[in-house]
Amino acid sequence: MVQAGFTKLAAEEKDGGQRIEVAIEVEASRVDELLDEFYRLMARVRGIDAMAKDRTSLASGLEEALGAEEVQAASRDFLLNRLTTEAVRELGIDTVLAPGVHADEPPAFGCPFSFAANLTPRPELSLLDAGPVRIQRPVVAVEESDIDAQIAYSAQQCAEFQRADHEDVRKGDFALMDVDMLKNDEPCKSLSGLRRRVEISEGLVPRGFVDNVCGMAVGEERAFAFDVADGSADGGRDRYEASVRLYEVQQRVVPVVDDEWVERVLPQFGDLGGFRSHIRADLEQQRGKVERQELVLRVRSALEKRLVGTIPDEMYQEAKDSLMASTLDSIDAKGMTLEEYCDEHGTTKDAFAMHVFMQAAETLRQNLALDALARERGIEETDDEIAAAKAELPQALAKLSDEEFERRGFRASLGESIRRKKALSWLMETMIVEN
Repeated sequence: MVQAGFTKLAAEEKDGGQRIEVAIEVEASRVDELLDEFYRLMARVRGIDAMAKDRTSLASGLEEALGAEEVQAASRDFLLNRLTTEAVRELGIDTVLAPGVHADEPPAFGCPFSFAANLTPRPELSLLDAGPVRIQRPVVAVEESDIDAQIAYSAQQCAEFQRADHEDVRKGDFALMDVDMLKNDEPCKSLSGLRRRVEISEGLVPRGFVDNVCGMAVGEERAFAFDVADGSADGGRDRYEASVRLYEVQQRVVPVVDDEWVERVLPQFGDLGGFRSHIRADLEQQRGKVERQELVLRVRSALEKRLVGTIPDEMYQEAKDSLMASTLDSIDAKGMTLEEYCDEHGTTKDAFAMHVFMQAAETLRQNLALDALARERGIEETDDEIAAAKAELPQALAKLSDEEFERRGFRASLGESIRRKKALSWLMETMIVEN
């Protein structure tokens, strides 16, 4: 036996050490202990008096209230999370991503439980040089071209949609239409809507949609279907079915920003000269902040170039997925769809996804470089710094005991964040700036 409760705990390196596969098995008594804990925890959440019920009746009551499948799935996840955490701690493996776990059978009272966990160990990275970085001083000056760019952006924001000089839909037009779209027999909300303005351009909507609506006349209705490759290795395709009604063909008209436009739309600035003066003053005010941000970016980039070692592909993918999710949440919070966001910024979904990946990869490498700098320079977090950071967290986390806070992995995450901030501060204090 490896440890009390574990009857098997075997780790095997895979993919040249970038992944570790762990076979885990626990004895029946440990399963009973954890299932008891799970059921009593669930009972408290559901407002059931767990102390007054035996194991069988408690389990039956929860299954009746929540459904047997849901309770079984929740109990499996509870045991997998708890036992994986204990196994990783027992093996002394420093992981960087949430483990992938798989169990053939759900846990049950009186039976041993076995499963496999796939771990991504922290990569062994170092720096060519852990000393101060040397960077060029950023020159942030307000140029006339910067003012022109701001004016052009204002014009784009104030663009108006006007009825086109032709009645049939053509590529590049904007079509005001009702769209009812299904994707594999499920409602496709991102492409559906009443009296919705749709830009008829490939990349913004599927090519099959563009091909089928081009040539429509105002007042016309069409129903059609088309297939789109789903990007899978087996060459699968998604089936789209659409019903549309066209109300108007439109063109997007960007106004010319001149004295007359400013007087009509932004009268507080008087004329174009006053508007340009306002923009210059605003940009001058922001210059100091921009210079500081540029210094930080250059320092992080200079350090990242010193990073040595191999980063697992899983870390790049997780970084991309995380940034993509937060970016999409931000777009959704603005009341926009991804298609509308791409349209506003003059890009496509594919280009947007590639930009997110490149940004996530760069940030990941820079953060790992800061981790390496902290290790090589002996930069550590203090208990007081952890306590102060913990107090700033949401109340549910801040009130956890130190033991529980550490067991759930929150202390390690805070420590990593603090070390990175201190490492960056050291770099900013010691950087060599060349004019």
